[in-house]
Amino acid sequence: GIDVLKRIRALEDRPQVVIISGHGTVETAVQATKLGAFDFLEKPLSLDKVVLTVKNALRQRQLEEENLQLRERTRARTHLVGRSPAIVRLREEIKKAAPTDGRVLLTGENGTGKELIARLLHDQSRRADKRFVEINCAAIPDELIEAELFGTIKGAAPHAVKDKKGKLLQADGGTLFLDEVGDMSLRTQAKLVKALIEQSFEPVGSSDPVSFDTRIIAATTKSLKDLIVKTRFREDLFFKLNVIPMAIPPLRERPEDIPELINHFLKAFASEYGKRPKTMNPEALKALSEMKNIEA
Repeated sequence: GIDVLKRIRALEDRPQVVIISGHGTVETAVQATKLGAFDFLEKPLSLDKVVLTVKNALRQRQLEEENLQLRERTRARTHLVGRSPAIVRLREEIKKAAPTDGRVLLTGENGTGKELIARLLHDQSRRADKRFVEINCAAIPDELIEAELFGTIKGAAPHAVKDKKGKLLQADGGTLFLDEVGDMSLRTQAKLVKALIEQSFEPVGSSDPVSFDTRIIAATTKSLKDLIVKTRFREDLFFKLNVIPMAIPPLRERPEDIPELINHFLKAFASEYGKRPKTMNPEALKALSEMKNIEA
């Protein structure tokens, strides 16, 4: 059975495997599980247990297939479109930065695709099989941002009716995207600096440090250097985050990418809504490509 299991697991489209044995040992069960068996059943068999095991095995296979399809759809959408020199350069920067654990600071105007770049960095990193967690610092009130980022212990605040894991720990092993980091409160900035230095933090209401291994990617539409001058952003946090700086160019600086972007979105929308692929009238395409007041 073990030999057959090895052969099956080597197949490209391998089925779920349940090992049944009348001479099973703990060592054999452990070996079968390590080799990829879904379960190990000993004789005499219970019909109910066999049926339940098979149902669970099929359900697991279905979930794995759905997860694979979801990842493929996500990767298809997470695509940097364009052939302009600025996009080619940005693509090379992503290729170099993604495999590292260096923190990245993305700067650019609204609508330039900073979240897209953050997801590309995650998808091309060694952390791709872990979580990508996002927190919009501008959308969370100052009094809640610390709890949202670091988590809370039950009873630490009136709303803390149970322990809550913060975003920093939710992304443990993966990537945390700090969007609009320039809007983070100074109190939370100070705690984040300390956490990045020590690679640990204390949840709100706790004195016990929690270790984490999370890559930080931050983004801002504001000039953090200007905020530092105005004492609204900590200089030490800026240097912690700005290990690998990336500037995202707006579309008005690369109008040659407009036709390719239009074709990309037409194909994506047609596929999403089950429609036949569409094309744009040459005159309309020319008009869009020659627009002088492109916002992003």
